[in-house]
Amino acid sequence: MTLMMRKFLKPGEFYATQRPATVETLVGSCVAVCLYNFKGGFGAMNHFLRDRPQTESGADVGQFGTTATRHIVQAMMKVDNDRHHYRASVFGGAVVLKTAGGESGIGQGNVEAAREVLHAAGIRIVCEEVGGTRGRRVKFNTQTGEIECRFAGDIPRKKRTP
Repeated sequence: MTLMMRKFLKPGEFYATQRPATVETLVGSCVAVCLYNFKGGFGAMNHFLRDRPQTESGADVGQFGTTATRHIVQAMMKVDNDRHHYRASVFGGAVVLKTAGGESGIGQGNVEAAREVLHAAGIRIVCEEVGGTRGRRVKFNTQTGEIECRFAGDIPRKKRTP
């Protein structure tokens, strides 16, 4: 019996692997993108804080939706460059912080950045759990594509396979 590797992503981190792994994170206004290759049974996940950097040069790749999502797409395409073998899921983008001028648009901007990159790469989004006012805990099995998403503090939901 082989033990499955477990990886917890903090904000600004990403992980891509061909080995079976359980990748987890906790997002609020941040967004996590799970990218799964159903032909090969492998995947990647990111956890980013903002939609896009002011300039691409010198930007911390993991911090921004456009760069972090592009990064995991490119890492996966090096293994299998057929975009039809991939399915994406997007989680987070909640309004967890209110600003003096009203609600913050950080979460919605993050969701839009992920959608934009995935659309440009020709990768279909099969699941989205975005928005609202609560954080989410996301657990992704890179071998099977199963994703468990629940509101932070809630009882686990039934697992989904994209």
